[in-house]
Amino acid sequence: MLGIRTYKHARISGLFISNIESSIMRKSLLALGVVAAATAIPAQAEYLYGFGSMYADYQVWDQGFGNDDDNFGGDISDRNQAVIGIEGGAAFDWGQIYGFYDYEGVDRSGDDRGASTKGTIHYNLMDTKVSLYAQVYNTDTDAGFHEQNRVLGLGYTGLSGDGWAFTPFIGAHQINSGDISGSNGGMAGWVGYYNTDIAGQNFTFSTWGEYEFARNDEYSAVQGGDYGLNGSINALWNFHQNWSTGVLYRYTVNKLAREDYQDLIIYRLQYNF
Repeated sequence: MLGIRTYKHARISGLFISNIESSIMRKSLLALGVVAAATAIPAQAEYLYGFGSMYADYQVWDQGFGNDDDNFGGDISDRNQAVIGIEGGAAFDWGQIYGFYDYEGVDRSGDDRGASTKGTIHYNLMDTKVSLYAQVYNTDTDAGFHEQNRVLGLGYTGLSGDGWAFTPFIGAHQINSGDISGSNGGMAGWVGYYNTDIAGQNFTFSTWGEYEFARNDEYSAVQGGDYGLNGSINALWNFHQNWSTGVLYRYTVNKLAREDYQDLIIYRLQYNF
């Protein structure tokens, strides 16, 4: 199973990359490369299936069960923002690849924006469906914030069936965020989806989650604890062959500089390739 946040090509990257600071562009090349590779059929591997999409989101941080200010006293409503992005993934006989790119704050002035990218890979170890797993997540803002998370460990790609799949992983976690860098304990997580028809309409329900544990002291102090949870539960109505719309419920515990349980709502319109 692919790293699906929802069913979400490098074809459209030019629509918004030209507006991003060059430093953000350089740090985004990894995820863009993953998206491009994920939606192309390689010549030397058996291609099984894949997906790609572009989307427009609106993130509402002060609507939900948890809408407290952040750990530094910032008004959480200041995080409300529009986002445009691309996403893609593919499965091959050797494993899976996935990536996304988000250009954040497109409804704000040009010096108050950011970008987040992610790339993941599962490389199957022989025929066991146990995989070597690697992940890089990077986020930057024009205001100077930077954080990169790296994970290396093991996953399992054998849990799938007709219209569904679930892929867990666990690994060692490293962090680079301002003055905080190095080992940051471990991370365990999952991605999953279920596609079904309801009343003659097609829907996709998906989820992902990341549980961080045994964090280092510096990162624990910033986030509010030595463990944290970050994830999403998503529902998309595929109302047309190429179009979807829906809601993503994001939840966090001691993550994104917000202590205890917090959440945000994301409204999405998505074009599927």
